[in-house]
Amino acid sequence: MAGYQKWIVGVDLRERSDGAARLGAWLHRQSPDAMQLVGIHAIEEGALDEHIQFAERVRTRERLRVAVERALEQAGVRAAFAGIEVVEADDPVMALEAAMQAEAARGIIIGRRAAGAGTQRIRLGSVARRLLRRLPAPTFVVPPDWDVEGLGDGPIVVAVTLAEASVGAVKVAQSLGTMTRRPLEFIRVIPTSPIYAALSPPREGRLERETRQLSEVAALTHAWLAEQKASGHLVVRRGDEVAEILALATERSAPLLVCGSRLLSLAERAFGFSLSSDLAAHAPIPVLVVPSDTGA
Repeated sequence: MAGYQKWIVGVDLRERSDGAARLGAWLHRQSPDAMQLVGIHAIEEGALDEHIQFAERVRTRERLRVAVERALEQAGVRAAFAGIEVVEADDPVMALEAAMQAEAARGIIIGRRAAGAGTQRIRLGSVARRLLRRLPAPTFVVPPDWDVEGLGDGPIVVAVTLAEASVGAVKVAQSLGTMTRRPLEFIRVIPTSPIYAALSPPREGRLERETRQLSEVAALTHAWLAEQKASGHLVVRRGDEVAEILALATERSAPLLVCGSRLLSLAERAFGFSLSSDLAAHAPIPVLVVPSDTGA
């Protein structure tokens, strides 16, 4: 994240993107001379009657642009945005990608869906889900109600594995930490399952084995982080990956969470789960998902 850069912020008028806009504005304030925000509101082609005259289509887009301006003003973040665009596209995801390429932007900031009425269920939303599946650039997924007033004062938590998928995450997290003046804390989780517990040796032998494994994984992870020239405290835990990573973020009052992505295919997702998508869907703080080949 070194040097001057732009970030595309997806602005949704359905009260779903205030958190994304607020995060973008906060990041802009950390380094106003080095970060620029461009707000994009995408209209699916066909939403405007194709038979109306060109002039009326232009007026409709202008009214929507004014509505986006008003939404950002109400969120108290309009001044952080260098520009706002309303675009028509077959697919909002493709519109965000096109805007990113046109602006030579560093990454994308989007909101996720809030829990539905009468339910506590949280969903990513179709745009966030498909964008994470494609992951054309580092992408923040932000809870819709996120606000700087609830910003944690702790380190940025970075979830890592000893794999290529985490390389970009570490690099971007280092730059993000420098920009926000926050230290990094890394977490490596050794996943467990009920099947593992059932096949484990007796308790005494299992505890000894688990302690040894934690020590070995910690040593390997420290060595891997050293290869990435990354510094920060490392935590190694056993258990459910999503639960342990979110637990550490809560314990440390982390403002942000960073992770890589394996870019699973649809078939792979059908038989497993995506750690990055699960974190983005359930974290109470913004999650930055980073492609493996992203540089600092």
